[in-house]
Amino acid sequence: METLKGKKALVTGGNSGIGYAAAKELKAQGADVIITGRREDVVIQAAKELGVTGFVSDQSQVSEIETLAALVSEKFGKLDILFINAGVLGGAGIESASEHDFDYVIDVNFKGAYFTLSRFIPILKDGGSVVFL
Repeated sequence: METLKGKKALVTGGNSGIGYAAAKELKAQGADVIITGRREDVVIQAAKELGVTGFVSDQSQVSEIETLAALVSEKFGKLDILFINAGVLGGAGIESASEHDFDYVIDVNFKGAYFTLSRFIPILKDGGSVVFL
């Protein structure tokens, strides 16, 4: 059923895991979907498999979030759905995490989510939906 036909959705971290599954479902429901990820080869492959648009963007870098927002706005106009999903584990368990591991997790999972919302608010349609995962 295409309940989202004509809607535009962006899924950060949509190149794998839960983000990939969310992008697949949004596409199945008829949305025009854009996915992001940090690794170009993985983004390209996922976008091809899903039949969606893929952009490389590191959500830990505010400048890349700003570039992404400008690119999405230019190519797609306003969004109906912003699915903020990009996240990392940091590579170490809490008991053995270093300060570097912690900073990396916070940069992607917290700062990235915060600034993604901040920079995308101007291109969200009135009544649009934001999902934080």
